Amino acid sequence: MEPEIEEHISRFLGMLDTAFRRRGEALPERLRRAVREAPRHRFVHRFRVERDGPVEDFDAERQRHLAAIYSDRVLTHVGPDDAALDSTNSQPSYVLWLLHRLGLEPGHRVMEIGSGSGWLAAVMGRLVEGGQVAGVEILGELARRSRDDLAALGIANVAIVEGDGTAGHAAGAPYDRAMITAAVWDLPAALFDQVAEGGRLLLPIALAGGAGRDCHVAVLRREGDRFRALEAVPGGFVRFTGPGQERGAGRRRLAELPFWPGIGATPALHRPLSLGLRDPTRFGGAAYAFRLFLGQTEPGFTVFDDGTGEDFSTSAFGLVDAAAQSVAICRPGMLLGYGAATAARQLDAAYRRWAAMGMPGPAAFDLEVVRAEQAPRSRPGLWVEVRGASALVWRLAGAASPPRAGRRTVVRGRPSPAGPDGGIRPPAP
Repeated sequence: MEPEIEEHISRFLGMLDTAFRRRGEALPERLRRAVREAPRHRFVHRFRVERDGPVEDFDAERQRHLAAIYSDRVLTHVGPDDAALDSTNSQPSYVLWLLHRLGLEPGHRVMEIGSGSGWLAAVMGRLVEGGQVAGVEILGELARRSRDDLAALGIANVAIVEGDGTAGHAAGAPYDRAMITAAVWDLPAALFDQVAEGGRLLLPIALAGGAGRDCHVAVLRREGDRFRALEAVPGGFVRFTGPGQERGAGRRRLAELPFWPGIGATPALHRPLSLGLRDPTRFGGAAYAFRLFLGQTEPGFTVFDDGTGEDFSTSAFGLVDAAAQSVAICRPGMLLGYGAATAARQLDAAYRRWAAMGMPGPAAFDLEVVRAEQAPRSRPGLWVEVRGASALVWRLAGAASPPRAGRRTVVRGRPSPAGPDGGIRPPAP
């Protein structure tokens, strides 16, 4: 390896080790070796360091770009027309730490949905010596380029397939490990069959109340006909695209409610609502965690669009009970109720439950992902979100349950929205 590249890689590995130690463990030697044997610069061509920054061409000016490539930053892939592709070379320390949670071993069969540049697939190929890695990438240009880059490095146990990741890749199943590198609304049904019994799946889950690319990143284990979360952390990923993935990121205009003209002229209820905020005129902290809780537990949860152009993360939210023609809206510092009092009472009850639980964020809940037709009914202490082919079953563990890695028992670890580059983001320290 050229001396200047060796210098950058050595510095890069030191940076990764520092980031891992902040999370409580050193960069494992096996992972260190795999990263060295799959150099990041071999999978980066035309890119932007910032989504709106200048286009950089590594192939044209290798030396000038090595420092950026061997940094702990998201790189946005760029096409021949200089337009950003809907894919990134993710923040290395975070995505490698997530990969470490999967526990890849030699001989494993692995699937990565959303393989992008192929760099992470290359690292996995080195980790599962004697095994196989299948990468599925919907962007043909990236799939073809990553195949060429893998071949140039002589990595023969990684195959990149161009296709829609919602179908997985049945030809290589069953997989001991699988990961999706985008925020999923509905777990593709194919994965219930393609992940082996006892196998692990890394799944970023788009949250109903989440802003931007906020998600709940879970390591799940296949147990019979369901997946059970072993641990979870907040994070931010670009959205997964494909059939069944359209929901979970939209807002609803009040004028679209058919009964709104009859109840929207004057609120029937108007009272202060601080949600524990130091500044009740702005959402954040506890208010955001409560919004996520409503999204997990209340079928009538809605994020509202009042036409002011406000950011999704600061939009008003609340509950809609269409049958009762009732709407409850949380705005900074106030609760507004329209029509019947049903929705406001439901929101009040939800808030009392959430406060009595210790104001938990999503990572405080145990999670199972099941097929929709096998979803249980919601009951006290257990909430079910049916999302299409799959359902999320959330359960707040009892006080006597032992803590798990990644658990939160109070409002902490709020997901941090991804920056404008749209890449994978770790939770705020």
